Amino acid sequence: MIAQALFTPAQQKLLGLLFVRVNEGFHLNEIMRLTGLGSASAQRELRRLHDSGLITSERIGNVRRFWPNKESLVYPELSGLVQKTFGIVGVLSATLAPLRAQLHLAFVSGATAKGQDMPGSAIDLLLVGEDANYGDLLTGLAPAERTLRRKINPNLYTLADYRRRLREGQPFLLQVLQQPKLFVIGDETLLQALALPDASLQANGMPSVF
Repeated sequence: MIAQALFTPAQQKLLGLLFVRVNEGFHLNEIMRLTGLGSASAQRELRRLHDSGLITSERIGNVRRFWPNKESLVYPELSGLVQKTFGIVGVLSATLAPLRAQLHLAFVSGATAKGQDMPGSAIDLLLVGEDANYGDLLTGLAPAERTLRRKINPNLYTLADYRRRLREGQPFLLQVLQQPKLFVIGDETLLQALALPDASLQANGMPSVF
């Protein structure tokens, strides 16, 4: 509903492409093919975004390629809004909805969360849950992979295993936790609470320490 209130369908398709695959750069024909927009609609929206300074472009060979303008004053806010509504976070949130009862926490990490991913690179997703089956998770993520046109690499931990790895100081997990994150389920407060050995989850999914 937020996306529909703020952006037209054409804008959602264009922003969803450019601000999710931020480092790839697309020319007009690619944008039309990947978004389903017609030539007039795609060119009109690209012109609006370009004139406002929200995207930038460069002629490479015989074609002009378009990217998000990371120097724009509102880039962080716009990128975050796109990600949370119809970008990576929005797509993953909708995809994980059927498994929501089994998941405490889920966030995107690695190069994608840093905005440094390369064309075709996988999306790293860390999840903490109970009674969540890895096979069901892979099956459930398949629609998101098709939508985003990216492979998703999930790392699924039970709460007990997550806490054990923290106690043992597992390098991989500690490195992930120290880096930027795009939260799909939960937030930084919940992430910190789950690390506490005496924290449990109430029925509403929020931490309770006793």
